[in-house]
Amino acid sequence: MDVYLMYLRKSRADNDNETVEEVLARHERILQNLAVKILGHLIPEEYIYREIVSGETIDARPQMKRLLLDIESSNVKGVFVVEPQRLTRGDWEDGGKLLSSFRYSNTLIYTPNKTYDLLNKFDYKFFKMELSQGNDYLEYTKEILARGRVSSVKEGNYIGSVAPYGYKKIVIDKSPTLEIVEDEAKAIQLAVKMFVKDGIGWTAIGEHLESLGFFPRKSPHWSPYCLRDICRNPVNIGKVKWNSRKCITVYENGKLVVTRPRNSEPLYFNGKHEPILNVELYNQLLDKLGTTAKSKSKTELKNPFSSLLRCGTCGKAMIYREYKRGGKNSSSPRLLCNNQKYCCTKSATFKEVYNAVIDSLNEIVKNFYFELEKQKENNDNMQDELLDKAKQDLKKLEQKQEDLYDLLEDKVYTKEIFLKRTAKLNTERDELEKRIKLLTTSALPKIDYEAKISAFTEVIHALEDNSISAKNKNDMLKTILSCIYYYRDTDNRTKWDKSNVALKILLKDF
Repeated sequence: MDVYLMYLRKSRADNDNETVEEVLARHERILQNLAVKILGHLIPEEYIYREIVSGETIDARPQMKRLLLDIESSNVKGVFVVEPQRLTRGDWEDGGKLLSSFRYSNTLIYTPNKTYDLLNKFDYKFFKMELSQGNDYLEYTKEILARGRVSSVKEGNYIGSVAPYGYKKIVIDKSPTLEIVEDEAKAIQLAVKMFVKDGIGWTAIGEHLESLGFFPRKSPHWSPYCLRDICRNPVNIGKVKWNSRKCITVYENGKLVVTRPRNSEPLYFNGKHEPILNVELYNQLLDKLGTTAKSKSKTELKNPFSSLLRCGTCGKAMIYREYKRGGKNSSSPRLLCNNQKYCCTKSATFKEVYNAVIDSLNEIVKNFYFELEKQKENNDNMQDELLDKAKQDLKKLEQKQEDLYDLLEDKVYTKEIFLKRTAKLNTERDELEKRIKLLTTSALPKIDYEAKISAFTEVIHALEDNSISAKNKNDMLKTILSCIYYYRDTDNRTKWDKSNVALKILLKDF
């Protein structure tokens, strides 16, 4: 049975006063009427794709990704959409993906104004032009919106999506600003005074705030670093900032990735909201903290598991800690959970964890060898042989084409004979290329265990080599691992505890 799909998405071109649900419902009515007119029946509910959370790229649209997978099915004949630009207004990487998907799956695109068959060169060109105009409109709109946001911030409005701790978002005369939340503001004031006037550390301040009933918004306990950042936020003295973490799109590992690096020189403007702290106390806070961030460029990394090792109980990072007395090491370095006070995960010596990681990697390599042998035993070479033969036949065909050119130049063949034989070779070439594509795409994916064994073995050798720095070891571990979860289930809290360290290692897919 032929299947027809419907794709619905709200865009910036729609009325801002309409909700996503209202826009999608209105577009659904339009497209259902079109479906009845063309097909004689409505599109069933299970074939309607509603994009509720929409981003600029296909990767940010789960329903669009699902639709592109589904149109590969031979029984999907068409997709109903209000306009071509609803499918994508992204860059040409997305546009090319969309064009190829619809064209080579032979899927029609139905809109109220026109039906597009991308196998038709005129429809293909027109549809491509529509996507190009959509991308131009998107870039123009983004530029206008960016200028509007900067202008709004300069006027003192707060346009952040989430209000900072101590405030809630409100709208006054259609302008977004902040209003003080009394309990949260008291927590900030008390924390700053304890740090500046009494010289108390952030961990102790957090514990005191909790004893008084002041807690962070999304966590049961205060993190000392989070509390520090909340207190030194310039919004507390009536400022609004802009461009502190600007979105930058970069190309990494063949994909576009949006990053938000910290800007060392953000812009600050006087806000419309009331301050929580007076400027004098705030400046004393900055003086005590140090107005410039501590440079880590000269600090040598000592923990090769930095940003990789996490507590299996609470998920927090495991930190490397040295114990010194009189400038000398008093005991072995240990790895402990940053949240140990609350999750109660027992620490372990660095050496215990280090050896456990090496043992685990060796076990993984042994498993790779086992899987490699199993793959060799089960591998059916017939498909590879057919593919090699098809490629060799294609090379022979190309040589025949070269010979035809030589015979034409030597006037052995007339132009008519040359064209006739070229047409025959083109037909054979098309058949061979189709066969190669079929054999390539239908082949079962093979895991390159040899490459994995080589990569893991190199990392193991690096870990066993004391001359290699912790930084280099850390970089190498990150090429094969995404995370290491640490477990130590024991009630023995003494240094004589002999319980084993357990690790759960998550590998990178490469």
